[in-house]
Amino acid sequence: MVSKTREFIVLRGAVYRVRPFDRAQKRGYMRMAFERPGTGQQSWFVPVCNGLDFCLRTNEKVVTVSIDPDEAMIEQAGFRTALIASVRRRFTRLRRSTLKFNGVEIFPEGPRKKTKIFGKLVRAHWHNHAFDSQMLRDLPKLVEGWPIGPDENPAPSALLSPGIAVALHLHYDDLWPEIETQLKRWNVAFTLFLSITHENPELVDRIQSAFPGSVVRVVENSGRDVRPFLLLLEEGVFDSFSLICKIHGKKSLGTGHAAIFGDLWRRTIFLDLISTDLQVRKILQLFEDDPQVGLIGPRRFHAISNNTKPQDLLGNNRPAAEAIAAKMGSVIRDNAFDFFEGTMFWVKPQALAPLRELRLSENAFMPEGGLIDGAVEHAIERLFNHTAYLAGFRVDDVMVNS
Repeated sequence: MVSKTREFIVLRGAVYRVRPFDRAQKRGYMRMAFERPGTGQQSWFVPVCNGLDFCLRTNEKVVTVSIDPDEAMIEQAGFRTALIASVRRRFTRLRRSTLKFNGVEIFPEGPRKKTKIFGKLVRAHWHNHAFDSQMLRDLPKLVEGWPIGPDENPAPSALLSPGIAVALHLHYDDLWPEIETQLKRWNVAFTLFLSITHENPELVDRIQSAFPGSVVRVVENSGRDVRPFLLLLEEGVFDSFSLICKIHGKKSLGTGHAAIFGDLWRRTIFLDLISTDLQVRKILQLFEDDPQVGLIGPRRFHAISNNTKPQDLLGNNRPAAEAIAAKMGSVIRDNAFDFFEGTMFWVKPQALAPLRELRLSENAFMPEGGLIDGAVEHAIERLFNHTAYLAGFRVDDVMVNS
């Protein structure tokens, strides 16, 4: 459900123009909800780029469209605009850029050059899923987010809760409410270790009030989420814990992936790793059932290269990754290599011992330079699973289906 909404009735045969405002333009997407008679309302992300407007039409008798009035406006298009838009959608390459949401079609309206750029974004898909895919229909929290409030209480479990450390790197302060909502749903004890890249007393007070005993550290903006994690690991902060949950406030801004990809990526990983007490207990049970499991990550982001599916998972990071692996006394085998994209996972501290012994946090990283690939942190994020194997452990993955 869009939190602040204005509803529009869309009729069959008419064409409507959707005009995104600056707020949606800057963020890179807008959120819209669609409801047909007799069906529930469903929210969706619509990518926004290049100052494009959109046309909206439906073959249903009537559909209710809800939007945030601060993000966009909807108006019925004039006859000429409607005719041109409909012809272009049906008979040109623009049809490949048409998104279909719960009985509604949305397609860009504007100069050919701009619509072509939008088409590339749409066809690129998000992690092999279109923006109007069944996956987003089945997992509405990826679009709607998590409502503030406690989660449902799970059935009592005989599982003993190990000492858990949550290692959170938060460069973007505005993501804390989303993370706080999910951590508050856990019914297992944990200690939060938070690293931030600038002073924020108000945020620190809020965090320590919500989670007494939390440890907050201001770190240099270097090595993204990897270096702050290695700092804690190398200092022995996690030695007294049985498990570490490594997460961070992932976004995509400025360069590289569009912003919409970053938000979907982050929320999908959170869904699989930290979103509910039930899911956390499922992960703990996997560790409990098999002592050889040393690291567990999100299945949807488990990049795997093997004999039946060979692919280069290192790219520009190969020289650095191979050099680090060599220092650990191992060799990367392309036909048996994997890692978790996004660098979020649960892990036993001892499974990272080979990497810890290198003490890379001391001088291996450069100050943040905006690189989207090829930096030391990008090489190391591909080696966490490799390190766990080297330490004698097995890697597993998890996924929430709905």
